[in-house]
Amino acid sequence: MSNDAGHQVSLKGKRAIVVGATAGIGKQAALDMVAMGADVVFVGRSETKLAAALEEAQGGFGVIADIAKPEDCERLITEAVAHLGGTIDLMLNVVGVSKLGLIKDATPELWRECLLTNVMGPALVTKAAIPHLTENAFVGYFSSESVGLPYHGLVPYGSSKAALEEMVRGVRAEHPEFRFSCIRVGATGDTDFARDFDLDVTMELHGYWVERGKIPQRLMAAQELGRAIARICALALEFSEIDYHDLVLRAPGGPFYGSVEELMAQMAEQMEAIQSNDA
Repeated sequence: MSNDAGHQVSLKGKRAIVVGATAGIGKQAALDMVAMGADVVFVGRSETKLAAALEEAQGGFGVIADIAKPEDCERLITEAVAHLGGTIDLMLNVVGVSKLGLIKDATPELWRECLLTNVMGPALVTKAAIPHLTENAFVGYFSSESVGLPYHGLVPYGSSKAALEEMVRGVRAEHPEFRFSCIRVGATGDTDFARDFDLDVTMELHGYWVERGKIPQRLMAAQELGRAIARICALALEFSEIDYHDLVLRAPGGPFYGSVEELMAQMAEQMEAIQSNDA
């Protein structure tokens, strides 16, 4: 029996695309992929954030694209594969819009933005990428643990992620030669998830979330989660005979049932920090 103690996962020589690589989980995953030897295409909407991520990585290649725009979905793959030499071993779609609004208040624009970015965009990127995927390529899509367990105020978001998961199941059925994985992610701090939330509405809804056990005792850290996902991807490519249909990543511990006021104060601080970083 071989002894794999001290075995180091590696992405040396692998060609990867991370859609949503300029902040939070996606950025850290892309940074670690570069450090592990992959040739990584960083995809993001902000030229400033993209440049900063590439500088921090000291490697990689950048493509500016907004996957809510159909023309950008095909173009980003065209530019990425031109850099990567025509093939893709690994692709992650980390992008997600999380608009906040109760069903009674949700506008057509809110629904449209969630569906365009969270469902149509990943589907069109996948369509463009399929001809370039290598045998046993690994493609991961970020979903949410809220699917099937709706939160007050996040029904459009949860609905779009449920549709994304069905798209993943469908493309998996049509293309069994590749490995398409749904990665459900639990509550994570220091991400852009709540960037566009209205602070007053968020404070009002937090009471419902706590009462219904929707808030966990602990949040995952985006940096730690991004590093874990980079290593999961490396292992998936190394052990190519194993499929990873669905992964669920969440912090240990049960729901939070403490002081709503204290929790809301912490949430307000986090949102202010996110908004000041975007300013």
